[in-house]
Formats: sequence, structure tokens, C-alpha cells
Amino acid sequence: MKLGALLSADRVVIPLQATTLGEAATALVRQLDKSGVVDDPDHLHKLLSETLPRDVVMVGQAFLLHFRTDAVAELVITVGVTPEPVHPAENPSKKARIVVLIVAPPEASSPFLRAIGAVAKALSREDAVAGLLAASSAEDALAVGSLVDTEVHEELTVGDVLVPRRFTASPDTSLGAVSELLLARDLTALPVLSDDNEVLGIVSHRELLRHLLPVYVRRMSSEARGGGKKAPGAPDPHELPVRDVMDRSVLCVSENQSLAEVARMMLSRGVDQLPVVRDGGFVGVLTVGDIIRRLLGP
Repeated sequence: MKLGALLSADRVVIPLQATTLGEAATALVRQLDKSGVVDDPDHLHKLLSETLPRDVVMVGQAFLLHFRTDAVAELVITVGVTPEPVHPAENPSKKARIVVLIVAPPEASSPFLRAIGAVAKALSREDAVAGLLAASSAEDALAVGSLVDTEVHEELTVGDVLVPRRFTASPDTSLGAVSELLLARDLTALPVLSDDNEVLGIVSHRELLRHLLPVYVRRMSSEARGGGKKAPGAPDPHELPVRDVMDRSVLCVSENQSLAEVARMMLSRGVDQLPVVRDGGFVGVLTVGDIIRRLLGP
């Protein structure tokens, strides 16, 4: 199925008159109501006010808003292009003229995620964005081939649920620095990347326990005996470069792989996260939590 099958002229607003992202989103909800696809417009407006700005993603030069609600009976997409860039009220530095709103009923998690993935893919293309910005009517927008011809995958892929993460380590990062970052960001592991953005390995709580736990055990034993000094010449594991301790047998997956296939792989291997690559370069980390939140969350 092509993305054009989910778009219609009565859900495309050009020009979309708004000065903030909130105003743009409200106008798009009104347009959905006007097109007759909203069962409970008041609930939809209330939900929108509660979810902004939490459920807003910026893709290239566009804002992508998405949520699931009983206010609609089927998946719907509406698109607007404002005359001037709009921004979230709390963050004027983020600006865009294109605003897309995707709404689906709670039970439509799979079509919802596939639609989000297709829209995000289309908005990452410069020709699609240029075509939308140049459009003077809904008909012009629906004539942008790179937008309407974008494929909507029949099966969920890793890329449909991937939350990009940029917390990584280099081979020279110290184990101590990695432990501080893991604790500060509530992470369980960090990919170790080369200068060319290739995944060389991964350092996790397992490596921290293996190398740092003995230090703390010896320290507590020494303090209990009235000592507390480090043994002369003993290396400090906090200063070890992660290249010396990382797990090099890390498995990477592609963002185009089937989500069901990768989920089964994670369960069978007993891992809760995997680095995701595109053309050999790191793009993010897929976690079991990501899958659960995107499939079962609101």
C-alpha cells in the first residue's frame, strides 16, 4: 500500500493559518472533524491539549504529531502547511511549516505504527518536503510523488518503533566515565563506536560488575580491617579504556528487519537491547521496552 491511499484532499490544509504548533494542531483537529471522521471532537481536542508537546516528533523540516484514541474509528492522517514557520510554545527554537497529525483507535497499533514509519520516511526526503512547501492547494500536495508513493510496509519493522539514541562510547572512553553515564541516563548498556560510526562492541552492567565490583569488595574488606588504601601498583579499573573490557560479540540488526523476527531473536537470546545499523553505521538502540511502549502504550 502507498501512503497516498491514507491521504485525501479534505484532510490537507494549505495554507494552514497558525502562529504556534498548538494552533496548527487544533486547526488540523477541526479539519478532521469537518471531514466527518471524528466521533468525539471534544475528547480529541482535550487529548490534544494534554499530549502536546509530549507526543511531538520533529522529522526533518516537519512536526509529526501522533496518538491513539477512541475519538476516531479508523486510522486518519491530516497534513497542513503554514505560511510561516510555527513552533511549540515552550520551545521557540524548533520551527517548521509542515505539520502532520496521525490519529488511530487504540486497537489499531500495527497500522498506526506502520503509518508513522511511512510518514517519517517521506518527510525525511528533501523532494517531498520541497513539494509540500511549494504546494498552493491540497491537490498540489497530493501530486507530490515522493510523498504519496512512499510505501507503507505490510509488516512492522525495527525502524517503525526505533527510538534513536545517541548515547555511545568510543574505544578510548574510560570505564569510569561509562559507569557514570549509565547511571545518570538510567541505561543498561552503551554501544562502542569507531570514528566511522561502526559498532565495535558494547559495554553493559555486566562489564561494570566484572571489573568494578571486585574493587568495591576489596575496599570494603580493607576498611573493615582498618585499612582503606589501594594496594601499591594495583591498576584502577575506572581508568581502563572500554576497548579492553567491551563485549565484541555484539549482534546488530537492520532497521528494515521484521520487528516480530527481531523480538523473537531477543527473547531466544535473552537480551533486552540491540544496536541498530543502516548501511553499516549506527542509528540507534532497540530495546524490549521500546517495543512494549509503542505497541501497548497510549
